[in-house]
Amino acid sequence: MLKERQRGFTLTEVMVAMAIGLVIVLGAGQLFLGTLKTHRHVDMLSRQQEALIFAVTTMTQTLRRQGPYDASGQAFYHLRCQSVAKECRCTLQDMSRAQPMVNFATPSTSTCERDVPLGSQTADGADSLVSLPLGPGGSELRFHVTHRASLLAPQGE
Repeated sequence: MLKERQRGFTLTEVMVAMAIGLVIVLGAGQLFLGTLKTHRHVDMLSRQQEALIFAVTTMTQTLRRQGPYDASGQAFYHLRCQSVAKECRCTLQDMSRAQPMVNFATPSTSTCERDVPLGSQTADGADSLVSLPLGPGGSELRFHVTHRASLLAPQGE
């Protein structure tokens, strides 16, 4: 009796190879989905950052030239925040153009609801103090904007 040579793979070998291939494909799919989710999140954050940089730059230019209030005493900028679906949504409004400049979300706090002018004048009148809820946990990020007129005024007068 001649023994026949086996050609091909046994059913067990094929099943093991398919299981290993399935694990590799699932791992690659998870890696792809994770990378896609990270890319979307980074893209969203960079768009928010661009919008906030634009808004703060525009606001700073106005505050440097004209101060926080127009000739009638109205603030050039307002921050309006409200709770929406367990999230605090804020809008930075350009009151001189009657349009929103940027929208952003902050962590919901008990003091979310507000409609406040931005750019309050400091005691010496040379600076505007701006507070935006952009810090960690929705804490206030504060910065000073110096008015150009105060820098160009002659010293000692």
